[in-house]
Amino acid sequence: MNLYQMIFKRRSIKKYKKEPVPEQLKRDILYFGDCVSRLYGDIQVKMEICDSTEDETPAKGLWKVDAPYYLILYSEEKEGYLVNAGYVAEPVLLYMTGKGLGTCYLANAKSSKPAPAGFKQVITIAFGYPRTLLYRDPATARRMPLKELCVFKEEAGESVKNILKAVRLSPSIMNTQPWRFIVYHDKIYVFSCREFLPYPYLVSLREISVGIMLSHLTIAAEEMWINVSLEADKAMEKKSYKSGAYVATAYLKEYKL
Repeated sequence: MNLYQMIFKRRSIKKYKKEPVPEQLKRDILYFGDCVSRLYGDIQVKMEICDSTEDETPAKGLWKVDAPYYLILYSEEKEGYLVNAGYVAEPVLLYMTGKGLGTCYLANAKSSKPAPAGFKQVITIAFGYPRTLLYRDPATARRMPLKELCVFKEEAGESVKNILKAVRLSPSIMNTQPWRFIVYHDKIYVFSCREFLPYPYLVSLREISVGIMLSHLTIAAEEMWINVSLEADKAMEKKSYKSGAYVATAYLKEYKL
């Protein structure tokens, strides 16, 4: 199964078997992470895998999940680095799901290892072979319906609707789904919501969530044979929005063979 199919199958796993992941598969995960496209090509990211079967405390935090392995994503700290980090991380988790591994984003867990010089630790992901069901029925996902997430200005074609269905299933901090969309037949305006979060430090995680959502959008567009270009609309940037902020416009154009 490909990444698009994994969007509908992946679920967050909290319980893991104490079972080793083959070394070759761990190398494949890191190699895949190196190959994933970046939202911002000028921001460098690095990934490493921490093995808790050798180190009892490779990751610490309030909401840490006990797992045999943790994938750590580091990034240069530049403008847009949090959104970029989420955009890079999500395809890697979908890839791991396709390889039979469970995964779970950890909100504030940090590796006990120092970050490489010039990089900041951004995301920690627990992973391993699950003790529970690996896949979900997408109908059971706790997500708002598209009619609450989208304002349809024009009739959207089936391909655009399929893209939005994949976007709807994006994981987010505390499942807040902090995004809204204005939809036309050939473009989607993307907005980030300023929603209440109980702890100030969780606000930065909203940006990571937006990056994850944008990765679902581009993965689904590719599956639908639609070329997607994420660009900033200068006129939209100048406007003031009461309950959110403009992120980007996804321009959609079908590939011609």
